[in-house]
Amino acid sequence: MKKFNIFFSNSISSHKWGGGEKWMVTAANGLKKRGHNTILSGKASSEFLLRAQNENLDTLPLNIYADYNPLKIWYTKKILQKHAIDVIVLNLNKDIRVAGIAARLAKVPVIIARNGIQLFSNKWKYKKTISIVDGIITNSKSIQNAYNEFPWMNKKKTTVIYNGLKLRKTIVMYDIRKKWDIKKDSLVFVAAGRLTHQKGFDLLIEAASKVKNPSKPFSILIAGAGKDYDQLSNQIIKNKLTNKIKLIGFQENLDSILKSADFVIMPSRQEGMPNVVMEGMALGRPVFAANVNGVPELMDHMKTGYIFEPLNVDAITQAIEFAIENHKSEKISNWCVSAKQHIAKNFTIEKMLDNLEDYFHYQYTLNNRK
Repeated sequence: MKKFNIFFSNSISSHKWGGGEKWMVTAANGLKKRGHNTILSGKASSEFLLRAQNENLDTLPLNIYADYNPLKIWYTKKILQKHAIDVIVLNLNKDIRVAGIAARLAKVPVIIARNGIQLFSNKWKYKKTISIVDGIITNSKSIQNAYNEFPWMNKKKTTVIYNGLKLRKTIVMYDIRKKWDIKKDSLVFVAAGRLTHQKGFDLLIEAASKVKNPSKPFSILIAGAGKDYDQLSNQIIKNKLTNKIKLIGFQENLDSILKSADFVIMPSRQEGMPNVVMEGMALGRPVFAANVNGVPELMDHMKTGYIFEPLNVDAITQAIEFAIENHKSEKISNWCVSAKQHIAKNFTIEKMLDNLEDYFHYQYTLNNRK
């Protein structure tokens, strides 16, 4: 099987780190171990490149700020030719409109966009953008279906490759009650993600304020950093929930915190294939998640988790109340066992890498322009 020279282009803002960036580092690392040559490009001194460097991956600063920048396109073309790139994987629309065009000019055989959430809509400018790439990888069928609804979309252009999950072999349990000053008898929910509108933490805070007279005390830890920190903090204070809900910042060892929680909860307005849901299930924790995008492909309601209506504060409140009332039930214990088995069977790193390699080889054979 051919070993590829693979270039990952990710122009995300320097301070940001999310699912798309994590996927690129994970994929590049796994493909490198399989004998492929991988290079990750991004903004100089970005969190993305720093984390790639920590994994001993080859990185290259490439500051893409504006669409269709002719000088940046020319410069990127020279880089791709220098490294004899066979496959380029593009993250944002800016990456497609600069590095993607450069790849066309450099005659890179395989040009792929990888979109974990919906970055395209039914507008002419996106039709033009998509025409630059040979294929689009999505991480859920729901996103693939959304793209395929565009009347001009070639139905063969999108391919679903599920995220692969990699957890540390040894996960150290935290005493999260002691660490964050939570009462010993309190049930602990953990939510995690960037503090942005998309993640729905404002809905979770409002929902928690509506839980009346629970049979057992509960607390919520929200792990993550982002632009909505002050807004969420003020909302917690306004609702007099400072003793119940804590913003605990970005956590490097999130899997330890999820493993130590009683419940994992995801109130997002939109997701691709949510890592926090997958990680919670893999760790054998009961997961409660909004019915968005890839969630139904991960979980069966009341069989491997609890799925609630999205954008609905009352539904989140009911999910919290259900968790509290049933925290010792055999039903929830059975969910956890089934969920862990489901992730281990269907969402491994090795399976993701197998699918990526097969997809690259298919596209290379189909599109080889060299």
